[in-house]
This record gives sequence, structure tokens and C-alpha cells, in this order.
Amino acid sequence: MVQEIDERDPDNRRAIDSVLDKLDTYGLGRRQFVKLLAGSAAAIAAGGTLTALGRHGGDRAGGVAHTDGKFALLNWSSTGDYAIQWANAYKSAAEQLGYASVVLDGRSDAAVQSNQFNQLLTQKTTAIFVGLNDPGALPTLAQDSNRNGVLFQAAWNSPAWYTPWHSDEYGPNFNSFLMPDEYESVGKAVDVLAHKIGEQGTVVRVGGFYPSIDGCETQRRLAVHDTLKKYPKIRFAGELHAKYDADLSQRATTSLLARYPDTVGIVAVNDDAATGVVAGIEAAGKVPGKDVFVVGANGSTAGIERILAGTQLVTTGNVPAYPAFVTIAQFHDRLNGWQPSAAERTYGWHAEIITADNAQVFKQRYVDGPVGESFDVKLLSRVEHPHDFDLQFDAYPIEDLDKVWPGIPKPDGFEYPAAYLQARRDGEFDRIRALYREHYRTPVLGPSPFGRKQ
Repeated sequence: MVQEIDERDPDNRRAIDSVLDKLDTYGLGRRQFVKLLAGSAAAIAAGGTLTALGRHGGDRAGGVAHTDGKFALLNWSSTGDYAIQWANAYKSAAEQLGYASVVLDGRSDAAVQSNQFNQLLTQKTTAIFVGLNDPGALPTLAQDSNRNGVLFQAAWNSPAWYTPWHSDEYGPNFNSFLMPDEYESVGKAVDVLAHKIGEQGTVVRVGGFYPSIDGCETQRRLAVHDTLKKYPKIRFAGELHAKYDADLSQRATTSLLARYPDTVGIVAVNDDAATGVVAGIEAAGKVPGKDVFVVGANGSTAGIERILAGTQLVTTGNVPAYPAFVTIAQFHDRLNGWQPSAAERTYGWHAEIITADNAQVFKQRYVDGPVGESFDVKLLSRVEHPHDFDLQFDAYPIEDLDKVWPGIPKPDGFEYPAAYLQARRDGEFDRIRALYREHYRTPVLGPSPFGRKQ
């Protein structure tokens, strides 16, 4: 009998050197693979097999094994505003379309997530959405989703230069990869900081994971460095990395302020990190929003409230609920016959820059209102509204892959996928860009379309 997932199951790590070279490990280092294999032990005990981490046969590729199963979200953590809003939105959107859902806490541990993923494959699961703690796991997860007839979607974390098209030899179930315009939006937020401090003074940064093989930290980090080059009187003094964690970010801030006491601006990798940054500023006897100005990202609840309180200057409003709604809508559409074109396999959206000027409008819709009413999942659906679907954000297909992994070299032997190249030759990206512009109908900072008569 298959056991239900027990998130408390300990991680039983195994020695795997003898099999590492036999498995599909695109972009996956030995340390990462050890963590992934360790997490698979509980799946083996529950009736699964180690094949979830390697090549195996199967006749499910190309189809969905359980169309009436649950929609799962593998969250990187259950702490922090972003993770909580993302999870609640996922559950609400699924419920609105009549699907059962489950959200699992990855506890910021790749082995825990691997354990959870492998157990989901032994159960009646229709679709899995992942926010990975270790992006190197993505290729094997995508392959095994195909082999087990499970729809799959990923956001933010991906190993460098790995795309949904790279999984197509195993089947079509890796639907799309989602990431907003991190480089552009963080750059705009840094411009706000630069103007606030009179384009002079010392600025530092509290980052996420570094070095990292995923694009999110890379884009946000380079956005800060590149944007500040425009302001010769601003001195970028240094940065510390704190794993997107509030407590670690507070410690990093304390250290940076001790080292650079003349700091007037701190760029946090996201709003959860900004929570720790603000606490670190206060612990240093300084006043956030007066002595030191803080930049965040994501438009999470605490970040918006701090902007209105004056302790945070700016954030990038990509809205935590949005990728959850988009994913549920796409899973629903796939189950009802819709297939994304090649150019729709990467999905980006332009974040709003949120300051004191527009934070109240943002808060009214995305903080004060129920998260399940932030967007209308049925209007996002191409099946429910084939002619008048509304993306509810300024979305675009990600064509320029160099902007996803800026400055990160391609792996040895890398080749652009044939489907991606064909879509570029055929003008498919241009067509989808135009389609998305036409179907951005509800402004991000306008009232939600949820419940509007359709």
C-alpha cells in the first residue's frame, strides 16, 4: 500500500558515486545529486523505486496518467511572505476550477523536495508545480514527470541553460518555465534608490544564493551592479548572501553596516530578505527610510506594508499570487486539450515598480483582499475563454535566453533546442508577443476582474 506523504520523514542519505555517471544529470553536480538521492529513500520505502532519479521505461510519456488526481505544489519553504502567498493562491485557484490540491513544504532542503516529488509519483497526482531549492534537480524532475504521465511546471529556479524544450525527448509534459523580468525590474528599483540618495553615497547588497546556477539571483545581482554603473558618485561597497532568509539577512546587514558605516542604501534580494535588512538597520541604531533606504523585490505583503510605513523605499511588484494562478490555468487547459505553442514554453511578465505613490492601490488588491481573488483563473484560461482570455499582467514569451542566465557560460556541448530555433525562424515569438499584448486587458493596478460578470 502506498503511504501518504509524511514531511517529517528523515533524509536517509546514500552513497551514489557508482551510479552517478549512469543517470541523467544535466547541470547537476555531485553534491546536489547526493542530496537528491538522499531524499529518495522515503519514496523507496513507500513503494516507489530509484528509477525516479534515472532512466527507465514506461508507456505514459505523452499523456496524463491521472486526470482526476491532485495538483501539487512543491514549495521551497513554508516561511516568508512570498511562499505563503504563492501557496495560498495555488490552492485557491485550483479550488475555483474544481481540483484538489496539496502544498508541500520543502524546508529549504533539496533532499526533502526530492523525497516529496518521488512520493507524489507513487500516488494519484495529475500535475506538479515546483519552486526548487536546488535548481540542478529540474532536468530529472522534468524527465520523470514525463515518464510518469504527470504535468509539470517550474518557476524561477532552473539550472543554467536548461529549458522546457530540452525535456521534449521524454514527452511534452514540461509545460512551461515561468520567470518575470528580474533584471529589468530590479534595475528600475535601483534607479529609484539612486535618485532618492541624490545619486551619491555608499550602497551595499544582501543577496540570495551565490554562486548559483539559477537565473534569479544572477539577474537580480547583475541588475544592481550594472544599474549603479550609471551613477559614478555612488560607491558599491560590497554584498553578502543570505539565502533569501530574513534572519540571515539581518546578520548580513549588521555585518555590512559595521564594515561600511556610511551606507545610505541597501538592496535586498527580495522582500523577505528586506525584512531582515530593516531589522539589521534598526539593530545598528539607524532609522530605515531616513538614514538608510531599502530596496526589495516581489511585492510581498510585508514589503508593501513597509513602503506605506516609510521603512522600505521600493519593491518590484511581480505579485506572488500570479505564477500560481497562471500555472493552475495552464494545467486546466492542458487537461482539456490545449497545447502551448513552442514560443509559449517560457513565460515572463513585467513587474510594476511599487513606491509610496502606488503602494496603497497595490495593497488594496493584493494584500487587503483575499489572495484567491487577486486574479480570475477562469479568465486566464484559454479553454474557458478562448477568444477573450485576459492575462491580467503584461506578459511576454521569453525569447532571449541570455537574459535569463546573463553572464553564465553555456555547458559544454550545449545546443539550442530545435523547437526553440524553429519558433524563432517562423516568427512564432513575435506572434505570441502580439497575442499577449492584445490579451492584457485588466491593468495590474486596477480592480481585480474576479467575480466580474463574464
